[in-house]
Amino acid sequence: MLENLTNPTPARNLINKFYYQLPNNGSLNQGLMSCERRYNEAITCAIICVDEILNDYEEFPYKIQLGKDHWNEVKQELIQIQYEQNKTNQDTNGIN
Repeated sequence: MLENLTNPTPARNLINKFYYQLPNNGSLNQGLMSCERRYNEAITCAIICVDEILNDYEEFPYKIQLGKDHWNEVKQELIQIQYEQNKTNQDTNGIN
């Protein structure tokens, strides 16, 4: 976990950019815009953002393939983070 903070990946950087732009009610896990919900919203926003970038590559295929590969990797990591976050939320809430 400390590695994620000291050397964040492009996916985590993107999540953080959205996370700090979303409103916060000051609660860790209670309410509509709690830290927990805000983090989940940031992940969703990051995935939408990367999808838009990838769609641009589909419309303009002459762009460099390496860029597309990079954004596909970022998207896969975002999906993995979202899965892990949902699993953590379910475990925390007692849902199996």
